[in-house]
Amino acid sequence: FGSTEPGTKTVISREYSAEWKPGDEPYYPVNDAQNGALYEQYKALADAEGKVLFGGRLGEYKYYDMDRVIESALARVQAELAK
Repeated sequence: FGSTEPGTKTVISREYSAEWKPGDEPYYPVNDAQNGALYEQYKALADAEGKVLFGGRLGEYKYYDMDRVIESALARVQAELAK
């Protein structure tokens, strides 16, 4: 821990899920019908862009645990490489 050289330290970040309540910062979309419809509108715009891929929690407009984010990203890459 005494070194100031780049790459010699590890940063660990922890994330704890919690139900949103009024007054909290809305940091992820809530998976409900209204946000699902909004996502479909964004997806249509993204699909029209052609060579742009949107993925992950924000790109897919839903909350994922990190293992599911990675699983989704790998599946997307595999699908793209198979084209």
